[in-house]
Amino acid sequence: MSETPISKDKVSLVFCVCIDGQHYYVKQYHSSRGIRSWLGLSRIRQEARNQLWFSRTGLSAAQVVAYGEEYILSRTFRGVLITASIDGTRDLAWMATNQPDLFKNRPWANQVISQVAEIPRTLHQHRFCHNDLKWSSLLVSQQLESPKVSLIDCPVGQRFLGPFFDSRIIKDLACLDKVGRRALSRTQRLRFYKQYRQSKVFSEKDREIMTKVLVYFKGRD
Repeated sequence: MSETPISKDKVSLVFCVCIDGQHYYVKQYHSSRGIRSWLGLSRIRQEARNQLWFSRTGLSAAQVVAYGEEYILSRTFRGVLITASIDGTRDLAWMATNQPDLFKNRPWANQVISQVAEIPRTLHQHRFCHNDLKWSSLLVSQQLESPKVSLIDCPVGQRFLGPFFDSRIIKDLACLDKVGRRALSRTQRLRFYKQYRQSKVFSEKDREIMTKVLVYFKGRD
């Protein structure tokens, strides 16, 4: 068994483990935050539940192998989430930096854009928002003729009600457009939005949404 470190932050450590030729990603949460950790709704459990729900909803997502938590009194202290690797993929952010010419390949780009648009569309139909829908959370298989997009890494996604839902929709779309505005043409970005909305023409509501998306990160970068 071999281990390869992937990423580390104040909350978690991610590394890849290879066992008998199969790769797994192990995410160790070494601390927990917020009142949710006292209510049995820790980031560990939330991320595992979200990934399982993505698969049940029909989205391509990392397969949850196992997860567990350790408690002190009623508070989640630390835990671990293990997911099976989706082999033969790269995250979309990496591809935008290292394979930018791919986005000029119209058949490939159209397939990827269509699948990426379907992800927030499906989530939002269930009143679910990812809350951190970055290009690095989208894995793309490396078949040029038939790329497949999969969703990973969602510890803070949840269902929302009322005005909170509308604002989180804007955040999801803005997170995608943050890299999209650099990697895609205006025509490709418009294609994404129309496929997300399942609309061929822009309405007044569409213009309002897009204006909010375009200014969402203004002054925050």
